[in-house]
Amino acid sequence: MSTAALSSFWKRTIEELAQSKANPAMEEAPELSARDYRTRRVVLDSFQGRRLRGWYTTPTDPPPAGRFPGVLAVPGYGGAKVIPTHLAINGFVVLTLFPRAQGESRQEWQLEHSTKITYHLTDREKYYYRGAYMDCLRGLDFLSSQPEVDPNRLGMWSRSQGGGLTLATAALDSRLSVAVAEEPFLCNFPVSIDITSRPYLELHDYAAAHPEQRQAILDTLYYFDPLNLAENISCPTLMNIGMKDETCPYRTIMPVFEKITAPKAIHVYPELTHSPCSDFNAHAMSWLRRYLGA
Repeated sequence: MSTAALSSFWKRTIEELAQSKANPAMEEAPELSARDYRTRRVVLDSFQGRRLRGWYTTPTDPPPAGRFPGVLAVPGYGGAKVIPTHLAINGFVVLTLFPRAQGESRQEWQLEHSTKITYHLTDREKYYYRGAYMDCLRGLDFLSSQPEVDPNRLGMWSRSQGGGLTLATAALDSRLSVAVAEEPFLCNFPVSIDITSRPYLELHDYAAAHPEQRQAILDTLYYFDPLNLAENISCPTLMNIGMKDETCPYRTIMPVFEKITAPKAIHVYPELTHSPCSDFNAHAMSWLRRYLGA
């Protein structure tokens, strides 16, 4: 595969997204609101007509500098995510967005077959993550259009699958001013295709069941691998690795980090499994404040 083909594919895909409008609709969600923040349910139109759902959470205090910085948050591979209300309490507007066929967005559409990582695995035009990556860009479209959000101060912080989506979004959309990819999934597919822990196991088992398709699978995954997209990341990027993480192991993440040429840092935790890390959370908040100015 060539970098020219990679660039052409994503240029064409982003242009197709831009031809559609988000048509956002919002309604109050008092059960998801509190004294310090207000949450509304959001429905958006996205790539190739899929509809997305999410939660839009804004601080109740007025922004100190006219408008708030905005943060996009997306779920792990299981599709569920709670609103990161600690961000709203600390002065960030948050869009908790569920890409197609995940979490709240399953009300709009569900996969007809396979799993997310194996859906149309030998066809880059129909592969699940083509749409999912564009859903994240549509989330930035929404955030940047909100009157209380400063479109020049957008960030993204998510974990596992969300970390992989964060890296892809940072590579494909220069509107991000900072990216925090926590224990990222979807990385270094030539290595992860042979991993037998979940959820990479889905990819491994599909390839094992269809050995004649292995090269076609890798040819598709080339277009979606942050390993090949990372050099396009231009915003400061923070990542972490747990050395006891069998879900998203070191050998999948570190090669991606090494490809990033933007300002970057990575925290490696010797005893961390695939789980949240309070120390890393503190560093992540510091990065958001530093680069978004909350």
